[in-house]
Amino acid sequence: MFAENDKISLRQFNRLLIFELFSVSGIVIPNIAAGAAGRDGLLSICLGTLYAFLYGYVILYLCRQTGGRYLNFCDDNFGRFVTFFVGIPYIIKLFFCLVFSARLFGQIINQTLLADTDNRIIILFLLIVSAYAASKGLEVRARITEVIFFLVIVPIFLFLLLGLRKVDPGNLTPLFTESFEDIGFGSYQILIAYSALELMIFSIPLIHFRQGDIKRGKKLYSYVAKALTITGILNILMYIVTMGMLGRIETGGKLWSAIYTFQMVRLPGGFLQRQDAFILSLWLLGIFTLTGGLFYYLSYITGHITKLSNRNYLLVPFILLVFGASVIPIETEQFFMYFKKYMMYIGMPQSIIIPLLVAGTGKLKKFINRKVVANTILVLFISLTGFTLTGCSDMTEIEDRNFIQAVGIDILGEDMLEVYYILPDLKALTEQGAEDPKKLTLNFKNKDFSEIEEDYGRENNKRLDFSQLKTIILGESITKNQEIMSSFLSYVENKYEIGRNTLVFLSDSTAKSIIELNGDVEGGIGDYLSQLSRVNLRNNGIKEIDIGDLILARNEGDLSVIIPVLKNADKKVVVSGLGIFSEGSINYLANEKESDFIYYASGFGKNKILYLPPDEKDGPPKYVIKINRLIRTMEFYEEAGKPYLSMLVEGYASIQKGAQQQQDESKSDTIERIEEECNSYVRDNIGTTIKAISLGNGIDFINLYRMTGYRDRSIWLNYRDKQKEFLKELTVNLTVDFHIQ
Repeated sequence: MFAENDKISLRQFNRLLIFELFSVSGIVIPNIAAGAAGRDGLLSICLGTLYAFLYGYVILYLCRQTGGRYLNFCDDNFGRFVTFFVGIPYIIKLFFCLVFSARLFGQIINQTLLADTDNRIIILFLLIVSAYAASKGLEVRARITEVIFFLVIVPIFLFLLLGLRKVDPGNLTPLFTESFEDIGFGSYQILIAYSALELMIFSIPLIHFRQGDIKRGKKLYSYVAKALTITGILNILMYIVTMGMLGRIETGGKLWSAIYTFQMVRLPGGFLQRQDAFILSLWLLGIFTLTGGLFYYLSYITGHITKLSNRNYLLVPFILLVFGASVIPIETEQFFMYFKKYMMYIGMPQSIIIPLLVAGTGKLKKFINRKVVANTILVLFISLTGFTLTGCSDMTEIEDRNFIQAVGIDILGEDMLEVYYILPDLKALTEQGAEDPKKLTLNFKNKDFSEIEEDYGRENNKRLDFSQLKTIILGESITKNQEIMSSFLSYVENKYEIGRNTLVFLSDSTAKSIIELNGDVEGGIGDYLSQLSRVNLRNNGIKEIDIGDLILARNEGDLSVIIPVLKNADKKVVVSGLGIFSEGSINYLANEKESDFIYYASGFGKNKILYLPPDEKDGPPKYVIKINRLIRTMEFYEEAGKPYLSMLVEGYASIQKGAQQQQDESKSDTIERIEEECNSYVRDNIGTTIKAISLGNGIDFINLYRMTGYRDRSIWLNYRDKQKEFLKELTVNLTVDFHIQ
């Protein structure tokens, strides 16, 4: 630490650089990589990060060539007039970077945490606080960064590691399926995300080197390399988690798609109700660090070329200019498109060309005695470079909200929607009695989900708040209507407040039949179904299905999702089967018995009870067997150009009922006989299920086609975009081997 000398240590420099590199790049890199190179976006990120190491080395080299004080070097060698032309391109770039950061910040916070706050207020607050931080100098910013570094980086890193558990490998593989041109173009765009390295040319003179730092250049680059390594790892993890959860379509379609992963990763213990708000609040510290740095360098360069004694006076007009540009009525995604083109064709090339011209012309001046000639050459080059490098409301209080616990959706007639909003019983929660169940159910009808929300607004003086939404119940009618189902998923996809981890259930008839049980179940239907899912799915090792899974399946097109089906049985909620969601709608409904074998084929089944049929038609089950552990292994291979699958379902089980020994039969023989009957029964039913659903109807409920992407790349390439043909020609060799203990 260095007190009030406007100097920073190498460690502080390293941490400032990490914040400046990751604050925005971590949010937009998944979108850039997926949009440019699809599944090969991972390769683009790795390649772009390697380019960044070279880019950082070049910037440091040019800094050494200018004596470590870039703008002073210009003054000494070419005069203030030339320094003015050198500084203007940097001012323009920093201004655009500030505008983009402010717009991105404002939109994300407005749509995630402060939906009722005017976007302009959020942006103005960011600019004022950032400018204030910049006014205190680089040393104060470095001290703050040093304090919050581990507070921000470590939780985000651990959060991304937890997110790896929910990654679908089918969204990331196979690699090397895009053209090398796309991968290379994507890597250049990734390199642009590391353009904050350019600011080193201004910050290096402010680094305090200790007396023992003999080889300063090598030591400095080692700190830059550490910053790039940490940032590269974080960016790769962010891409894998985002792409692995959301798929290519949504990751490449939304500028800040990575934010949605903050909702979908479940933190252990469940002690945070809004874990996304927690992670976002940490990320905001990084954003303030970045924007504060942009203000600092903007005022530093402008103050130098205008020779102002107090550069802080420049911050006020910069706040006004950036704020005015940030609130221009244009979509952030469209602004980003223009900003990206500017950075690709002007911003990034100039970061190398201008200092190269400055350093090169400075060397040339040693051989040219006439200063005016050197100055003229430099101004001419910078001018030509600039022309040729062209590219084309008040906060709402809690009392003013209706927190929605559950949503039910049905279709009336052909296209009329009926939506039910279930409110929590706040009186029961506060032990003040119980609310009338009818008052806790809001019912609206219209042809569009947005219009229903408007109808609600006209009839109620409280805003709909979906931040506490537990479950969504879909009636049978909507799940079979592909157009309306897609419309609903698009509505949810663009409404951040509805968390991607909101559980989804189907009704065997109407959503209304399940919604009507709200007053009959403990805690309301939303909490009840959440608990039901935890008991009936998690304890059996079965993946819970949330709305994010349906959005992913709709976007990717080749993904199937298994959704539990509920039934109202004498005012009790019963899981009566499951539905298979594929190609935008429910294409298959399975009863309770068939559902078990669908789960077994999918690799789920821990703690499930297996009933073997009796010898006589109407007799009790012959055996009742509990499956203690189930493991599914698969291997794909080709023979004669046709796909084959070798599937093994094995595990451990215990007999709950029916283990009677026959005459002249030992206990081990009895267990062996029951094992054979159990394995034969399970094998026949799994085989029948796969044949009827996947091979017969072309519904890939196990997602075998997607698995070939990371299990057998050659098969995936042979049947690329030919899922139906793959299922038709697939041969499955099934083996079942349960060991009864």
